[in-house]
Amino acid sequence: MSDDDTQDDQLIREAMRLLNKEYEAERDFNSLIDEDGPVKIGRLEFPKSKALFLLDRAGYYDEQESWVNKSLQDRHAECLELLKTNGHLPPFRELIDSVARQRIVPFVGAGLSEPLGMPLWGSALRLLHDRIHNPNDPAIATLIDEGKYLDAAELLADQNRIVAENYIRTTYRVQKVLGALKLVPRIASGCIVTTNFDDAIEEVFKLEDIRFDAYMHGRQQHNFFSRLVRGQRCLLKLHGDADDPQTYVFTRTQYIQAYENPLNFQCPLPKALRQIYISNSLLFLGCSLEQDKTLDLFREVRQQAGYEIPHHFAFVEAPGIAANKLKKETTLLELNIQPIWYPSGEHDYVERLLSLVIDAANKRITLNT
Repeated sequence: MSDDDTQDDQLIREAMRLLNKEYEAERDFNSLIDEDGPVKIGRLEFPKSKALFLLDRAGYYDEQESWVNKSLQDRHAECLELLKTNGHLPPFRELIDSVARQRIVPFVGAGLSEPLGMPLWGSALRLLHDRIHNPNDPAIATLIDEGKYLDAAELLADQNRIVAENYIRTTYRVQKVLGALKLVPRIASGCIVTTNFDDAIEEVFKLEDIRFDAYMHGRQQHNFFSRLVRGQRCLLKLHGDADDPQTYVFTRTQYIQAYENPLNFQCPLPKALRQIYISNSLLFLGCSLEQDKTLDLFREVRQQAGYEIPHHFAFVEAPGIAANKLKKETTLLELNIQPIWYPSGEHDYVERLLSLVIDAANKRITLNT
């Protein structure tokens, strides 16, 4: 055998090895095709899937695409039915298009960190209150119950700042990333905004071997604005980072220092939020969007002349009372934020809806009307 023949033989064997590897990787699909029984070619007998793969590759891929689409349709059936029932398919398609065009900025709230063991704001303040006051101060308890978290945090920090800062540093530590947060890297190509102190976002991006080019923790920023306008990967932690008390925006005083009163868009934090709000489509995840200072800032930007605000989106728990739902929907729509409702208490829908967005943006599933 000549050298050329030997080389050709090696190439053929390598090609067959790669093809067989590709075929074997689709065992679930192949098993479904093979249920119809084998195919005979002359005196030889092949599994139907293998015959189709070897003799009609285009037909094999077409059948596989149909099977994948049907499987995903079944998997996402409840979410699709929810979207149809609520009349949210049209804005959901807009969201999918924004993800496909890499125009989405995830806005991650405490709801995405709660499954990781991080307390929500109200619960966190109650735990801190228990640690500093025994018995509890009724005035502070009332502020927490009324959702006046900045004022409650102000009083708690005034009474024992060392304990308050230690509580934040030791409480907001991620051990394992779970739930919807794992999917965030698949929809984000530029900036991410979070209200959370913890390092969950950094950890989930490390798992994907992705590093941020710039970051902003509270009022402290590191190359943030220059990288933001270039569309590079940036992380904005509105309330600061748990490891650095100098970055905290936790109390009423710290909030005024960060945003000023009246609101000053020359300050780094409001300037960054305004730039993101007018330049990209936000997707709010794990955010209640109740008594929200960020919404107040967006409202002021909205009222200023000269800005064309893009469409934003939010996966939001539906209030149980119809009048409250209508009121909240009106408030959000006034800010160009389209709520996509999920049933009260069923927070797993955030991960499920996000998974549907990713599959649809990558054209693995078609949204039927």
